[in-house]
Amino acid sequence: MRNNLTTSDIFDVNRKTGGLILGKNRLDDYASKYLSRVCREALTTPMPLPVEQILADEHLTVEEVFLSKNLDIFGCCLLLDGEVQVYDKGTGSMKPQNYPAGTILIDPDYAERYGVGAKRNTLIHEALHWEKDKRYFEILQIKNRSASEKLYPIMCRQSETYYEPSAGKNTKENEVRWLEWQAHRLAPRVLMPHDMFKKKALEIIEHPADNDASPLSCDVLIERLSAFFLVSRSSAKYRLIEIGLETVIAQFGDYADVYAEILESKDYQPLSPIEAFSLASEDSLLSVWISSGSFIYADGYFVLANPKFVTFKAGVPQLTTTAKKNLQRCVLNIREQRFADYTYACKDFEGLCYLYKADAKAQDVDKRIYLFNPKLQTNIKELDPDEAYAAAFNSIPAYDEDEENQLLGMLGMPNKSLCQCLWFLMENRHWTAPSTFTEYTGLHANYHGKIRNDTYNNMGTDVLMAVCIGMKLRLCLIESIFDKSQNKLNRFQDPDKTYYRILERFPGVSMNDFNGMLKAAKLPELGTKEKVS
Repeated sequence: MRNNLTTSDIFDVNRKTGGLILGKNRLDDYASKYLSRVCREALTTPMPLPVEQILADEHLTVEEVFLSKNLDIFGCCLLLDGEVQVYDKGTGSMKPQNYPAGTILIDPDYAERYGVGAKRNTLIHEALHWEKDKRYFEILQIKNRSASEKLYPIMCRQSETYYEPSAGKNTKENEVRWLEWQAHRLAPRVLMPHDMFKKKALEIIEHPADNDASPLSCDVLIERLSAFFLVSRSSAKYRLIEIGLETVIAQFGDYADVYAEILESKDYQPLSPIEAFSLASEDSLLSVWISSGSFIYADGYFVLANPKFVTFKAGVPQLTTTAKKNLQRCVLNIREQRFADYTYACKDFEGLCYLYKADAKAQDVDKRIYLFNPKLQTNIKELDPDEAYAAAFNSIPAYDEDEENQLLGMLGMPNKSLCQCLWFLMENRHWTAPSTFTEYTGLHANYHGKIRNDTYNNMGTDVLMAVCIGMKLRLCLIESIFDKSQNKLNRFQDPDKTYYRILERFPGVSMNDFNGMLKAAKLPELGTKEKVS
């Protein structure tokens, strides 16, 4: 018997709490134990696990409900009768709903976006909670009902897929996070049992022509394993490494391409304003993450809008020293990785948000992409919930409150014109020279004189917006200025809709970058060099 056992070798149950204690080295042992009860055949014959039959045998029922706005929460299993917060798409809010024990909830949008493999993984993930964690919550409910209500039910999040709780933190919250850690790591091991997955992989490698005319490659191997076991390609990729076949698959010529996400990736990469806008515009899910978590763009990152992490200087948001030293705690993780066009590459990015890197000098040789993956947002959860999700734009002080108060007062005076209000701001910025005005707004110098002389109160939306952007005004002030004018912004119709999107996420953006974002959105740019009569 080994005498150098560590916590990674533990496979036990806490007699006081009923919670499973499971080390990294015993995950496959537990998966085998579970399968020996629910589907012994899967331990002796390579096969796609009959997930639906297992759920039926366990008397578990599945219901589809929306669990979060940004698809972070993908599933939940009711181990006891209880209440779950579900997302109401009609109102855009969460509302409580009661379900009986033995109900598995799965978000239909999550399943549709990420495919059948992700859905099957979710169902087994929740079935494992029913198997291993039901007793824990029954005991907790008896001993400490208030703690039980706070910690239950476990809402399974994408952003906790790779999260590993602290080993030395003895709290109920940490105990529950370990139960979730177990489920995340056990589900793929149940769907792809160690010995049978390895047997099938070696069978394909040793007899590549069987039932497949495609030349065998790393890409094709993963595709065939994914299709056979009905799992995601990502799960199959990682499982090949876990079962000890990395040196074997590394012999394939396309190994480096297919495993670029592991071998050639860099996390927490800064984006230019235009790249950040384009990435967010490519996919609605990233947009929802940005808005629901109150993130704004600063110094190349989408950072939580909290004074602890972002400050304004001359109207431009910048990361604080605390944020720069703790990027993982406060910014969305945008990964940069190499990208190669192999046969099933599109499947590896199914459901993910990515953008080709525009400034790579050798795109034909070394294509690189920026990637947003909810599973990579692990450390945001280290923040206190109030700090992370109650953060709001109005919690950040304006760069010049005195100026804003004076401006708002002037805007409310019937005897003050639009031009007079703008000239007040222009004087504060020392835009007394027409050339300075043009430099910041992109507008012809003649507009400067028309505003100074109070003769252009009927200016159009394009000109007024260019002036506001050049002065780096906050969105709330821009709206107040437009209310003073004859122009009305329509938040739900372009180009105003895109103006709003840019101003909300990129406060203090320069005119040049603002126009770059408009160009990316295929909308007319602001500013003109044409002479104005």
